[in-house]
Amino acid sequence: MKAALILATQQFAAHPALADDDVEEFFFIESAPRFAKLPYHRHKIVLLVSAMRHTARRLEEQGRTVRRITLADDLTFRAGLERLIRKHRVTELVWMSDPNRPVDERIAAICAAHGVETDILPDGLFLTPEEEVDEWFAEHPAPLMEDFYHWQRRRTGILMDGGRPVGRRWNFDADNRKPLPRKGVEIPPLPVREYDVITSAVIAEVDERFPDHPGSATQFWLPVTPEAARAWLEVFVAERLADFGRYEDAMKADEPFLFHAVISPMLNIGLLTVDEVIAAVTRTDAPLASVEGFVRQVIGWREYMRGMYRAHPELERVNALHLESRLEKYWYSGRRLPSDLPVPVRTVLERVHRRGYAHHIERLMVLGNWFLLQGYAPREVNAWFLALFVDAYDWVMVPNVMGMSQFADGGLVATKPYVSGGAYLQKMGSWWPSAQDAKDSVFTDAYWEFLERHEDVLAGNHRLSLALAQMRKRREGAG
Repeated sequence: MKAALILATQQFAAHPALADDDVEEFFFIESAPRFAKLPYHRHKIVLLVSAMRHTARRLEEQGRTVRRITLADDLTFRAGLERLIRKHRVTELVWMSDPNRPVDERIAAICAAHGVETDILPDGLFLTPEEEVDEWFAEHPAPLMEDFYHWQRRRTGILMDGGRPVGRRWNFDADNRKPLPRKGVEIPPLPVREYDVITSAVIAEVDERFPDHPGSATQFWLPVTPEAARAWLEVFVAERLADFGRYEDAMKADEPFLFHAVISPMLNIGLLTVDEVIAAVTRTDAPLASVEGFVRQVIGWREYMRGMYRAHPELERVNALHLESRLEKYWYSGRRLPSDLPVPVRTVLERVHRRGYAHHIERLMVLGNWFLLQGYAPREVNAWFLALFVDAYDWVMVPNVMGMSQFADGGLVATKPYVSGGAYLQKMGSWWPSAQDAKDSVFTDAYWEFLERHEDVLAGNHRLSLALAQMRKRREGAG
């Protein structure tokens, strides 16, 4: 009997296994021990489990045979798959390739141990086929995201006019990334989600089963079906895309979402596809600067991170600055925060605990910045992001956190550490009462201390030459 295994992060409306007439049964595995491996945010668990249960119900309504391992079975992924294989006498198993190492190898090993043939379908979470992204990175031993992005645009024809970029510019950064004005800008709210019977049951089960995990499942706020995810995307395109580019790097203490799409939780588990996201944003009359800025995130940055993960497995272990500090318990519990924790860090951390989410500039320039300035071990930081964020998986977190955020690779993913003092944060978010307060903050102190502490390693980085010169001038003045 041939069965299809539908992995938790592959809840496609049109999973390719559905087109295989030889598939007789569809398997879903909710592994409670897997969700307990890290203290995952409860919203992440609700999202994955509810999405799987909705997919399973849709298949049953289509007349398909569905077999499930549920949270109540309390089985590891391996034990759950072995139970399904034995109980239903599987002779061949088909599944979609998973981008995270070493999922495919583990599934194949389980099948081999039980004499089951395997059929691995191409990964559908990305626009770029594996062999093409692997070839590009093999040809670019010192890759740059901008080069990759240009290649993607030419390869796909997205936002291209013949051989030239639409608007005759590859990017519109000069028009984008403005701070939010103090007045006069209305920020549309995100859609309000209503729970159906399935999601309500999952929320209750997750709160009961994972009481020590961050977050409260009763505050769950995300779509869990392809239809609801598409509606969410349509609201973004209609209400927030026009201002996305202009304010994509802006921050505001009482506005966690601003003009961001907040589609990564759905895109990263197949509730949305890259094709439909790109189609939705490029058929609008929104300003080209916003459309291009968004497209860059999806077909540039996102696919570049996946390519980096595939091409450089060593990123999981790097620690170029030899940072070893352990994360304190409050990062996971959200309780008893230190009184001297900077206002931006405290504010963003509190909303991460509430929703399992913060937009990209808060992740990079508030949380990641602070982690790096404080000397936390990069693998500790990576594990925290994996646990706390609803859209976080190895393929995106390893290169993003270990490389771009924590500079643990010494400059492979990003050409400089993304660190700053309070001045940048104040410019983009008005976190302190005044510019002087930002200058006098512990964030700024930590920034200068970081540069001095790692001066020998950073001295050869031309992008930091001005900052290092300023640091030395301060040091001489203090002396």
